[in-house]
Amino acid sequence: MTTDTRFSVPLYTVALAAFHLAMPSGTLNAWSDKSGLLTMVPGQGREPRLPFIGLVEAQLYRELRKAGLSMQAITTGMTAVRRELGDRMLEKGILAHDGRDILMNLATEGDPHWERARDQQGGLPKIIELGLKPIIYTDDHLPGRVRLTAYGDTSVVADPHFAFGQPIVESSGVRVEDILGMFKAGEKAAVVAEEMGVSCDDVESIVRTHLALAA
Repeated sequence: MTTDTRFSVPLYTVALAAFHLAMPSGTLNAWSDKSGLLTMVPGQGREPRLPFIGLVEAQLYRELRKAGLSMQAITTGMTAVRRELGDRMLEKGILAHDGRDILMNLATEGDPHWERARDQQGGLPKIIELGLKPIIYTDDHLPGRVRLTAYGDTSVVADPHFAFGQPIVESSGVRVEDILGMFKAGEKAAVVAEEMGVSCDDVESIVRTHLALAA
């Protein structure tokens, strides 16, 4: 098993990750337990089990579903990619999709060589690269930070080097949970914004995301 803390240190429960992705926790459980799509660390009960890279994977699959790929295509494609590349599967420039299937680039240098992941059919053009806008890469070409797109125009990111990996407003470093905590305690959005040093628009966007999830 890799010693890279992005892969090995559990930071999120499934419920917490689902909360920040604005998704049902049952969906993430299914992606892990039934499909093996998420990197998980062994744990018991309500202990955190998802490392940072598991959250990145979940955000990736969320974007693929929004792009129109079926769960069968995602499961079949990403299972093949993981089998072929292991921890390298989220390296920059590795993944793409054509709107129906996941493609992978196995070329280590020179021009990319795109293959359909599920059956290794080669000679395919790159259609939509999954350097994925939400993923910010480090110098080793692996994910170092991820934007959580459920928050719309507010740039909320998770970075294992800040706030113990808990989602923060990128511009200020304030934890999303702290903003929500003040609002749930009865403070108005303007008061929360002033106290936390974020914009009122950001507070309203974060609150709106979670009100929609609870509806």
